[in-house]
Amino acid sequence: MKQLLTALILTLGFTAMAQTRLANGTWEDTSLEFVLVDQSIQTDGALSLCIAKGDECITNLTVGFTVRVYNQAGKEIWNSVWSGRTMDIRFKNPLPAAHKIVVEASGDFVVNTTTANRISTRQPLKLTYVLNETSGR
Repeated sequence: MKQLLTALILTLGFTAMAQTRLANGTWEDTSLEFVLVDQSIQTDGALSLCIAKGDECITNLTVGFTVRVYNQAGKEIWNSVWSGRTMDIRFKNPLPAAHKIVVEASGDFVVNTTTANRISTRQPLKLTYVLNETSGR
């Protein structure tokens, strides 16, 4: 129990340091970003993301987002909207023609699921990732 409490305090402390409280009482952190943790979209139709500050994923932050997948010619071959409840995405089928993935948040904020605070990012988080020519093959 003591370890759980310590872990919770450390997590809250880390996320508190990452945010700035503005004069109007709102929170802001413009250094947050989407990070691709793992992907096997071409072979398994799977994608794993997180919201991070630097190299550290912050697991108690969430945001709704859209995933768009493009082929080599730049044509969109898939798009879907995700609530952000999970950052581990599984498409119905693998997308062997996938060449580029674009993930964009639905708003210019994230939500801290521990405190329910909305944290402004000033602009929607966005990740563009070009798949390696040999990935998935």
